[in-house]
Formats: sequence, structure tokens, C-alpha cells
Amino acid sequence: MDKRFYFTTFLAALIALGIGISIGHFAIGKQQTTNSVKYERLTRHTDAHNYEKFISLVQAKNIEANLIDLTSRPHMAGLPEDLESAQVIEERWKRDGLQVTKPKYNILLSYPDNNKPNRVTLTSADGTIIIQTEGVEKAYDPTQPKTVNPFLAYTPNGTVSSTKLFYANYGRLEDLKHLASVVGNASLQGSIIIMRYGRIFRGDKVIHAQYFGAVGAILYNDPADYAPFGSTPDQVYDQKWFMPPSGAQRGSSYTGNGDPLTPTYPSTDYMYRVGEETSPSLPRIPAQPIGYGEALVILKYLQGSEVAADWCGTLSNIRYRYGGVLLNASSIEVRTYNRLERKDTYNVIGIMKGEIEPDRYIVIGNHRDAWSLGSVDPTSGTATMLEITRVLGEMSKNGFRPRRTLMFCSWGAEEFGLIGSVEYVQEYVKVLGARIISYLNVDVAVEGNNYI
Repeated sequence: MDKRFYFTTFLAALIALGIGISIGHFAIGKQQTTNSVKYERLTRHTDAHNYEKFISLVQAKNIEANLIDLTSRPHMAGLPEDLESAQVIEERWKRDGLQVTKPKYNILLSYPDNNKPNRVTLTSADGTIIIQTEGVEKAYDPTQPKTVNPFLAYTPNGTVSSTKLFYANYGRLEDLKHLASVVGNASLQGSIIIMRYGRIFRGDKVIHAQYFGAVGAILYNDPADYAPFGSTPDQVYDQKWFMPPSGAQRGSSYTGNGDPLTPTYPSTDYMYRVGEETSPSLPRIPAQPIGYGEALVILKYLQGSEVAADWCGTLSNIRYRYGGVLLNASSIEVRTYNRLERKDTYNVIGIMKGEIEPDRYIVIGNHRDAWSLGSVDPTSGTATMLEITRVLGEMSKNGFRPRRTLMFCSWGAEEFGLIGSVEYVQEYVKVLGARIISYLNVDVAVEGNNYI
């Protein structure tokens, strides 16, 4: 009896409480309020006035001045001129009101000997030199500062020679397989292989030649790909922008990304480093780029059957052949004086903190280093980026704040294998992975067509 009484009393009280809450909920009038300030800030549309203001403040003459200043000197990664460029950007961004850091990484880089140019030499059976490549490019403007001699970064120092020379088209894996099927795998052993630039990364060309048994490699820019309107003086630099016969393409042959000695980890001073000889991404055979004017002479000494039509370039007065033993018992030599050095490289990071979503990053980045003066790649991008930060800095002085945090990055040592950016990401991968929502790369901000 008592249990039933208590249960009934409890149930009645519970029902009464529910009725009371319902009456209170519907009886008390709700105050009509607008959305919260925080909600309004999070959902508001972009202010068109800010966009118009930004566009009106951009000055083309400033971009031009930036470009002239930054290309007045070579700035290859690891050299004092590259650090000077980093310091210029650092000071400019501080002046624009950005929070600036300049992280340093100690990395493995590669340089030629400017006193001993790398050369390719074709010699007759009696020892007479048929052609020896210059190892330097023709200077069209003597007032310009000297740039680094043509070389393939990370290819080893050494001298190799052979009486066998083969032509392997673009050096793709399928090209080497086809060449081996025509001349035989055994014939490629101990040979030197010449390939034209294009279609794939230059480092893969060297690795493929190495894999098929070559002791050395030669790369050149065929006019078919780099002087499409002909190689006469009126159709190439300095009358047009296409490559002249003396031009040779510098570049890295490293097939990895980031510092070769600290794979997957940032190359800070305290980091463990693997041995140079253990990296599978570094080539083991000497290799050298040459101009197509020099390649023309060398290719005339190729023997063997003529290549398929899609292997032919547009060098004049020769027949493209697969090669084999050189004509008239000649020999070919590749001699390089490259060296590996551990050097410091610097990234410059400038941050303008966002007002509403400061933990979401919009990143605008560009590398800073170049093999020569780098007027298009990368300095057209850097010159533009400096004008962007100048305008944003001016707007911020008048109260402008970006919705999200803007992060401007000037990367070091990109040309050698995306090293500066990779090392930075490896060091801050957790934070960057959680916060970056977009990345805009501007290493070539502007380039013309065939006529501009």
C-alpha cells in the first residue's frame, strides 16, 4: 500500500513538472533578437570595396622595379647572393607590417667549378679533337653579371669515355627499351647515351641511361622542341625568345624532393643525415648538358640504322640514327668537375593574421633561387608577390584585416628539388596540415606566347 502511494505521488509530481515547463515555455514571450555579432562576422560576404581598393593600389611600375632589382644579380641557392635576396624580402615584408621569420636549413647542394668548365669531347682515332664543347654559353650582353656554367646538379665529378654513342630520343623508359630492342642490351653496356630534353624530368633521363648500362649521359635541347620556327639567327635569342644554338639548359638531376640527406625529416642542424652514397635518387654517372649547335656535330658521327619518324628532331643536315660504334673509330668523352657541398638555405615566411578565422591559412608561395638571373622563373612571381604585400600593408594601416590568415612564403633551393618548401613542411607538418586550406604557387606569374 505504501509503495503504491509513493509511486503515485512521484508520478503525479513528474506530470505536474512537465506541464509547468510546457506552460512556461509557450506562455513567456520570446524576445526577437538579431543574429549574434559572431554569427554575422562568420557569415558576412566579402566587402567589394576592399577588392576595388586593392586593385586600385596595385602599381605595375612597382612590379617592374622589383623585377629589375631582384634580377640584377644571380641568386643560386646556397650562395651569398641568395641570402641577400632573402634579406631584401624579409625587410620589405617587415615594412609592410607582416610577422616575419626566416627559418634556416642545412642541405646538400651541388655546384660546378667555374674555373674548369664541364666539357664533352669528340676525338678521332689519331687523337685529333673533332669538337670540344665550350662549357660556357655565349654572352649576348657583356654588361650582365656572369652566371653559373651549364651543369646538371648532383651528377658526380668524373671523366668517362667510350667508342660507343647512342641516341635515345627523350630518354623515357620506353625510349631506352626500344633502343635496347634495336641495338641489343649488351651494346649499351659501357656506352655514352645522348638524349634530347623534353617530355620527362631530366633526372629521370640520366637514371634511365644509368640503368641500361651507360657510363655517361649527354643532354641537349633539340630545335624541334625549343626553336620551333627554326634555328637561324633571326628566329632565336636575341632576336626572339627561343633558344639559340649555344644555349644549354641547367638543372637538377636529383629525382627526389627535399634534402637528399634527411629524407622525411627537416634538415635542421641537429638532424641525423644519411650518407650521400646511399641515396637512390642521386645519379651515379657523369652527365652534361650542351647546346644543340654542338650536338649537331656530335650526332653526325652516329652510325647504325635511322630512327623512327617520331624520334627525329629538326637539326639540319643530319640523319638521326640509333648509334653504336662511332664513325671512323672516334671516341666520346664526358668530363665534369661538379662538387657536392652542404650549405645553408633560407625560407622567408611573412604572416598577416586573419580577423575572423586566424587559424585558417591562405598561402601564397614562390621559390626565390634561380640557375641564372631568373627573370621569369621565379622572379616574375616574387616581384608580383612583393607588390601584393605592399598593397595589403597599406590597406592594413587603414584598418583592413583579412578574413583568414594570409601566409606569404619565399622558398629557398627549389631548383635543386623543392628543398626549402619540403623541409619547412616536414618541420611543421602537423600545424600546416591542420590549418592550410589553399596554396597559390606563383613562380611564373607572367609569361608570353610565341610572339610576346
